[in-house]
Amino acid sequence: MILSYSLISSVILCFGYLAYRWLMAGESQHSLNRNTLLMIYVVSLAAPIILLTMLLHHPSGHPGSGMVEIGELTGGMIGADGRPAFSMTSGKVLTLVYRIYIGGAALTAVYFLFGLGMLARIISRGEKTEFGTFSLILVEDTCKTAPFSWGRSIVMTRRDYEESGDMILLHEHAHLRHRHWLDLLLAYAAICVQWYNPAAWAIREELKAVHEYQADETVMSEGVDLREYQTLLLNKAAGYGYQSLANSLNHSKLKKRVTMMYKKKTSLKRRLFALALVPAIGAGIAVTAIPSVAGVLQSIAETPVSIPSEMNASAPDKAPKEKDVYVAVDNEAEFPGGMEDLMKWLNDHIVYPKEAEKEGIQGRVIIKFVIEADGSVTNPEIIRGVSPALDKEALRIVSEMPKWQAAKVNGKEVASYFHLPIVFRLNKDKK
Repeated sequence: MILSYSLISSVILCFGYLAYRWLMAGESQHSLNRNTLLMIYVVSLAAPIILLTMLLHHPSGHPGSGMVEIGELTGGMIGADGRPAFSMTSGKVLTLVYRIYIGGAALTAVYFLFGLGMLARIISRGEKTEFGTFSLILVEDTCKTAPFSWGRSIVMTRRDYEESGDMILLHEHAHLRHRHWLDLLLAYAAICVQWYNPAAWAIREELKAVHEYQADETVMSEGVDLREYQTLLLNKAAGYGYQSLANSLNHSKLKKRVTMMYKKKTSLKRRLFALALVPAIGAGIAVTAIPSVAGVLQSIAETPVSIPSEMNASAPDKAPKEKDVYVAVDNEAEFPGGMEDLMKWLNDHIVYPKEAEKEGIQGRVIIKFVIEADGSVTNPEIIRGVSPALDKEALRIVSEMPKWQAAKVNGKEVASYFHLPIVFRLNKDKK
């Protein structure tokens, strides 16, 4: 589920970022640009939840009255011709991809938490002075940290405070007043979900640049000498980057910031270009709704991924029978005759419950069961149900299945788990 969520989120964020770069980046409309970037983040993180809910609970397809289909079988997806679009062993590949994704997300989260820890360390070691709405933290001059702000704290060296304290405080207080640090938390949350997506990292840099433009604008509005302020930026451009997760005086390219200081405000006509992001993000959502793409995403969401049960064989609370049931095997269990015969057998034997058909109930039932070493089917269990009638019929048909060809590990037939999604679908035009 989380992998499908991440992929959908990435597609939406990419479309939003590309539209922003094309139509809005570099314009002197800082508040609008900031709100637009935040909107892209929110939509990219929230929309996949709705889309996945629709995919998993409202299956689409060709019309029919009381039709029954099978969904993905332990990693195999059925194509338009009824043949497997992927081999049955692709479940292992998906499990590997899932583990890589989780590992990358975990490392990214650790990296950001380490950065936050460095911020906390710098702030805790400095001399703290309260100024009502913020705390001033002065650190030793030997620390090469450029001035930065985070939460309620503004951090700088004693020398910076003595030489240019007024301008630095104006700049960093602007960050605090706009609560830019909350924006960065949202940006890093998106990066943890989409660590593999270059657009996720690039849009964070766009957001940080807009933060600096807003802070620079505040300083200039206070009547500070522009050349003196630019000299300060130049002097602090090489400050040490402990504060990579915070709003810092030396963030963003200096040339772009100086250029923006002389740039006129964007006209109202140009500001209306922001409306173009709505169809751009809509296009991203539409891409995920293309039947072939939606099928893959739905397939990934429903494919069970787990560690081999033998890795947990030493668990004291596990029943002896479960120790012998495999999740990962060398050769997957197979229905006699293969995938096509399984589809034919299901369609010949399953019956759409009249009660569910009368009430217009449809959906996807996912059943987990065990294929024993002798090929018999045992222990059917509903993993995701739709209604009592559909669930009961799905359990009945699985219980009546003929013997399968058992899975193999090291050439030996073994018991293994199997997941079978069964789609019950009604024709929408049925009277």
